[in-house]
Amino acid sequence: MSLNSLFEHIHQLPSVPAVVTELIASLDNEKISIHRVSTTIHKDPNLSLKLLRSANSVRYGVGRNVATIDDALLLLGFDRVRTLVIASGMVAMLKEVPGLDRKAFWRESFMVANLSRTIVRHSRLQGLAPETAFTCGILHHVGSALMHIGHPETMQRIDALVAEGAPRAELEANQFGYTFSEVGAELGRRWRFPETLCNALTYQGKPLESVPFSAYAAAVHLAIGLYHGIANGRREEHALGEMPRDVRRPLALDLLSLYEEILQSMRTDDELDVFLE
Repeated sequence: MSLNSLFEHIHQLPSVPAVVTELIASLDNEKISIHRVSTTIHKDPNLSLKLLRSANSVRYGVGRNVATIDDALLLLGFDRVRTLVIASGMVAMLKEVPGLDRKAFWRESFMVANLSRTIVRHSRLQGLAPETAFTCGILHHVGSALMHIGHPETMQRIDALVAEGAPRAELEANQFGYTFSEVGAELGRRWRFPETLCNALTYQGKPLESVPFSAYAAAVHLAIGLYHGIANGRREEHALGEMPRDVRRPLALDLLSLYEEILQSMRTDDELDVFLE
């Protein structure tokens, strides 16, 4: 099945919530106001409730009851609130995809998202947004959802091998001629996501081929490697030491502070259950 044929199944994917589309589109708008973000979130009562639940969870607990969206914006910051709503909306959208292990899918997505954000936070490059990196991470695997619809049996076989440590992208390219990265990027373009995000999805597996260099693609690439290294039994310290230098060097990372934060964050509880409720 060609890539074009695969996209004939796109109607089997639920639509991205309008609020999520609007918030993702705003990632490239440095002048967006807190009032605009608040107004956008208020349009979707379900996502508003999920935001408040997330803001009051142990991970994001801020020492007081977060009762309103404006409280959340004030205490967490509008960048963090925006990405929490984006994450909640995408999790709610991809509820039932045949053959896709929803919990495993989102656990990886959240771990890669958090690692991507941390990596960008410790980059010395100017103009990068950690919450944009988080969004790239949370969406990095979205192409797999459509591939499970178009290739259910083969994707389940690939999933089983990947769980044992096999390289997903290599297996997908061999079987289909394309990978989840390419499918995810095309989904992003059809959903009218910013090109910055689509470019990160396209080049997450080959960040050094992006011209100009995509720091977000590089961050997601490193985050995926860290996640799989640790998931396959590597100690966090060893996985960090194995980050490819050719990819991390253009990010101009402060490795000392990056290692310290990742070691701490990897040893705390994840937030997945808050979003899957």
